[in-house]
Amino acid sequence: MKKKQVAIFVPGYYGTTLQDEKTGKLIWGDTKEVLFGKKTLALPIEGIIIPGASVLKPFSLINDKKILGGLIREDAYDKTISHLNKIGIQTIYPLAWDWRRDPALGIIALSELVKKTKSLHPDSSLVLISHSFGSLITSYYLRYGIQDFNKAKENWEGINHFDKIILSATPFRGLMAIFRNMHYGIKFGLNHNMQTALAFSSFESSYYLLPPPGLDLVQDETGELHSLDLHNPMKWKNNRYGLFHDNCGLSNESETAHEARIKFIDYHIARARAFHQLMDAPIEIKPKIVKPILYLSGHGQKTVHHGVWLKKNASANIFLYYPKHFKKWKITINPEHVYGDGDSTVPDFSLELPSFLKELKTKEIRLKKTHLNVLQSIESQKIITAFLI
Repeated sequence: MKKKQVAIFVPGYYGTTLQDEKTGKLIWGDTKEVLFGKKTLALPIEGIIIPGASVLKPFSLINDKKILGGLIREDAYDKTISHLNKIGIQTIYPLAWDWRRDPALGIIALSELVKKTKSLHPDSSLVLISHSFGSLITSYYLRYGIQDFNKAKENWEGINHFDKIILSATPFRGLMAIFRNMHYGIKFGLNHNMQTALAFSSFESSYYLLPPPGLDLVQDETGELHSLDLHNPMKWKNNRYGLFHDNCGLSNESETAHEARIKFIDYHIARARAFHQLMDAPIEIKPKIVKPILYLSGHGQKTVHHGVWLKKNASANIFLYYPKHFKKWKITINPEHVYGDGDSTVPDFSLELPSFLKELKTKEIRLKKTHLNVLQSIESQKIITAFLI
């Protein structure tokens, strides 16, 4: 008799709602707050005054919502959950994790959810489905378990818990759009505080989602590519990246707060470098049992690859990503050069499987789909059904 299937679902960046730890009020995921409120998602940083920052905690999976009577639609993961139910997986445990924080915390949360699920369903077949940033922390967990990035050794702790694994739209090598957001932020509705440049620069996860050394590229006005050397903490101070950029509004801080910025960046950049090295390392010891792994990735979509670096003087670095930037600075290079192939969010070079997943004979299927539809399209659902059933 075939075992009953139980699933764990790991959502990506933005995929978990966040609520105020003190009041329980929903901040990220509340339609009114996102569109019309004044709250920020910025993380508190020790030694730095971050206006409006408060302690938030993960609550639940983001649901599909119709906003303003359907004039605006926010797609989440409802199609995926509904499809899993339709094919007979009635019990699904979504991982609620804070995608702004150090990914190590998400990996630990995943491990705890796995233990809980297995204790509740000891005789069931456990499958894992993940998307985007969620697939990145999942990939690490499969190989290294919950070991810290600075001392991890291959143990395949995670992979042993699952019978089948689905990864999708994974930013294995980061994305320069995060660097863009650390300088310009993103505006949602009338709430211009929610995701400012300062908010993105305060997110611990931003540093782990930057491309690894050698892939952190921008182009100059001639189109020549240059590495920004983002894994060198002093470059952030000297070239005014992220927390040192004028758009973050921290230029008038005390010397103590200035040093706190350097300490924060140094800590997470060093950990991010260790994380990337572990993810890219070749396999030394293969797992005793290789589990079936499916990887769905998208292509054929216009995706940010690298902006244009406009060095006006030694102390001011200007990065151009949007057409309005090129118009403002009268740059003749075509704004379309900022883009390359990918899934509309993750560039093609980042979507490529790392060597360890290739060695595990991961089944890879590339679809001409956008970032979320790689997981949720009808074509994708058919592939998922064939893999799981």
